[in-house]
Amino acid sequence: MDKLDKSLDELASMSRKAPTRAQRGRASRRYGTNPYSKAKPFVAGGVSTVYVGNLDWKVTWKDLKDHMKSVGEVEHADVLTYNDGKSSGGGLVRYANAKQAQRAINELTGTYLNGRTIFVREDRENGKGSHKGGSSAGELSGTTVFVGNLSWQTSWQDLKDHMRSAGEVEKADILMRSDGKHSGAGLVTFKTKEAARKAMKELTDSSLNGRLIFVREDRE
Repeated sequence: MDKLDKSLDELASMSRKAPTRAQRGRASRRYGTNPYSKAKPFVAGGVSTVYVGNLDWKVTWKDLKDHMKSVGEVEHADVLTYNDGKSSGGGLVRYANAKQAQRAINELTGTYLNGRTIFVREDRENGKGSHKGGSSAGELSGTTVFVGNLSWQTSWQDLKDHMRSAGEVEKADILMRSDGKHSGAGLVTFKTKEAARKAMKELTDSSLNGRLIFVREDRE
């Protein structure tokens, strides 16, 4: 092991923390961004925890761990749930070091787990704060919300029709993979912040095409 490798492993070990168990949705993406594209490489000392999205409701922490351990030693795997105990469609996996986490991002994004194509990215909250699927109804930086846990059959029109109960929708998009297939997530832009805030408060855990969706602010 050279000095650089040793330094990376030591830093990763120092920063290792158990992830907070809470709700979490899929990765937020701007219009046109592919949620299954490879993420940017970890910087030196990067976290060893990754977020896994688009999980089937029936996936357990053991299923998740067994799938993710093909690229390294999994220290902890957790399926994030709503307050009622139901799966949110996302999970957190902590590896022994940051290099293994990067391998998971590079090699396991786009793989199948229980019939759904998952995506893997770095845990951007580094185990700190809330991992809720729905965002709080506090201050917003914009009028666009991220909607996760969508059925593959959900179209942009279905999404727009469902979300307009919170207010006037200016645009609704389904985020697609590079192969043109549904990613299980979408973005909705409202005319006002008040409507976006109402959507997060009232439409999280609502049913759309047989799946309980979550709504939060588009953080990117």
